[in-house]
Amino acid sequence: MGNINELCDDLLVKILLQIPTEEVVATSLLSRRWRSVWKLVPKLDFRDYSYKYHATSAVPSEFIDKFLERNVAPALETLHLNLYHLRDYSPESFEKWVNVAVARNVLDLNLLYCLHCRYPIRFPTSLYTHETLVVLRLRGTIIDDVPSKTRLRSLKTLSLRDMSFSSDQTVDRFLSCFPVLETLVVRGWIASNVKTYSIRVASLRSLDVEELVGGYADPRYDHGYVIDAPRLKFLHMVDHFSGFCSLVNVPEELEAEIHLRFCDSDKLLGSLTSAKQLSLCLKPQMDSCLKGDFDQLVFLELCVMCSLDWLNVILKHSPKLRALRLSRTRHSCQNSRNVRTNWERPICIPECLTSSLETVEWIAYEGTEEEENVVKYLLENGNLCFKKRWRKAVYGKFSYEILRLGRG
Repeated sequence: MGNINELCDDLLVKILLQIPTEEVVATSLLSRRWRSVWKLVPKLDFRDYSYKYHATSAVPSEFIDKFLERNVAPALETLHLNLYHLRDYSPESFEKWVNVAVARNVLDLNLLYCLHCRYPIRFPTSLYTHETLVVLRLRGTIIDDVPSKTRLRSLKTLSLRDMSFSSDQTVDRFLSCFPVLETLVVRGWIASNVKTYSIRVASLRSLDVEELVGGYADPRYDHGYVIDAPRLKFLHMVDHFSGFCSLVNVPEELEAEIHLRFCDSDKLLGSLTSAKQLSLCLKPQMDSCLKGDFDQLVFLELCVMCSLDWLNVILKHSPKLRALRLSRTRHSCQNSRNVRTNWERPICIPECLTSSLETVEWIAYEGTEEEENVVKYLLENGNLCFKKRWRKAVYGKFSYEILRLGRG
């Protein structure tokens, strides 16, 4: 077996790319062969919560400075700064690090800043003209204004967490700067100066939005989303706070996972009637009535804690449904109150029960009277039979039962 010291620099760099930057730098102490290899690594991944700081080591900001000064890789492809501790990272240092990365053609940039640090951090101006950036993840950053000539032509993945925008228009203008954006993640945007979070991105394929407050909070009916994404393929939305969600332009073939407490549920589902896969944690309104059929729907998942009332309605309007999953494991409703009414046996038998439905899976089945009534109804009126019932352990302590029905 050969000695690792005999490997060429390119192979050693590939190995070092797999470990944290602090450990990459420490390899310089191994031997003379390793003394300068770390300088060739085109990646700085620094997380101050795991940085082993002691009296003889450099403070975090000095560590970042020295790495960037001594790095001689042809390009700095990746810069990840996860700065969570209450340290004195000045805005000037923050801007300097980003400027160095931009000058060295960074492709993947994470700027995850602690919300409680001493100085507020504004979006670095040099990024507005960095046209080769492909991935950008931001946390705890302030965006007051967006220059009119901003155009990040290569950005495909964007993550926005705990951001502070100056207005509705600033959000709209910022997202318009990414002509080829395909993946967008939004977390924790609720603020008094932004009420309508407009996501108008023609190229967007995947949208993941989450505003999770926990427990049961009163809604802000004047806060919400407008989504205009004609090429969207996957939509994941969890929101315990906003009062509305408008899908004004989404494609027919869409996979959607919706967990909303407050909104016009009839109108929202009316925008999703062409979806092939739906996962719902969505409380129906009184006397819910869908306008149109889910004539492309083949998979449906419902939260039994809030959305079981949708079962009769959606089955009636889903002639091609093949798989149904019922679940009470969704975090959205664990602490909610008065989220649904009791399930009632429908008078008419939905077409899909006798023609297309092949499997029913109930996650966390508890065998309550209501649950037994639903299962009995499905067995009596569908071409289904009991297949399997077993218990699944989660994290070694908690477990729940799974019930499965299928075609005979």
